[in-house]
Amino acid sequence: MPENRRETRVRVPTRTYRTYATAFAISVALAVAGCSGGGDKTATDGGPELFMQPAAAEGPDPFTDSTATSTATPSPVTRSPQPAPSGTSSPTAHQGARSYSGSTPGLYGGTHSVGSCDVDAQVRFLTADQGKARAFAEASGISQADIPGFLRGLTPVVLRADTRVTNHGYRSGQAAGFQSVLQTGTAVLVDDRGLPRMRCACGNPLKPPVALQGTPSHQGRPWSGYRPTQVIVVTPAPKIIVNITIVNIVNNTWIERKTGDRHCDHDHRVPPPHPRPTPSTPTPSTPTPSTPTPSAPTPSTSPPTPTESHSSKPPTDRGTT
Repeated sequence: MPENRRETRVRVPTRTYRTYATAFAISVALAVAGCSGGGDKTATDGGPELFMQPAAAEGPDPFTDSTATSTATPSPVTRSPQPAPSGTSSPTAHQGARSYSGSTPGLYGGTHSVGSCDVDAQVRFLTADQGKARAFAEASGISQADIPGFLRGLTPVVLRADTRVTNHGYRSGQAAGFQSVLQTGTAVLVDDRGLPRMRCACGNPLKPPVALQGTPSHQGRPWSGYRPTQVIVVTPAPKIIVNITIVNIVNNTWIERKTGDRHCDHDHRVPPPHPRPTPSTPTPSTPTPSTPTPSAPTPSTSPPTPTESHSSKPPTDRGTT
């Protein structure tokens, strides 16, 4: 008679972002990028994978229904490399992605007095499902009881550039981390250091990206205008942000938004930030006939463009789409 055998199944918990390997792969290729989740295993058939996340797509593995309210499309931007702050270092291993402090004026956009995400609805969705709440809290590095306060302390904005993040889908009762690019126009909630912490179209928790070794393969269909060389990484602001300066995506003016103001009740219009002076060749102290006399600057009538802060270089608008 055959021997009775006992089969033991071992459930391997999903690791948090701090212990991710530097290469990722998803066990099943997803036809739709959206908010799709993935594992943190090493790819064996072509290296690391990077999932494309269209702005409005919910995807197959969302934590919750969409709470995004933004419908306007922000103007496209391009950016110059950001110098690392004195005494610190910035990411250098994200396939050439340029890094920007979360406090950079114009890094994010929004609509005056209108939040891009319904935070109160997001709180209800998550707290109604204990399994999802537990997984969300674990991925966000908070306790489950702190979810309402955590979400209400975040600020609703929209991305003004394609942005690299560590995303998390909800799969088999756990938060499954994967590397992704969020499309310009994606509604997110950012913390008081300017870091994206939740994607509103699916309720997925977000964290900073991790480096991928080698050239990643892109999963999902890239959107029109996607350029890998224009993808950015957001780094934490050197100090807590009290007010974040964003661009009004409706009329391209400037808004100062209080961090943690989920209803955007305290939004107010502000003048464009002043750019840092550009070094120039000193003018001789004694003019000669060949030296032209400087003329008064002519007021510009062009739309405002994000300008340089003391910690980072700004994005530059190239028009409104």
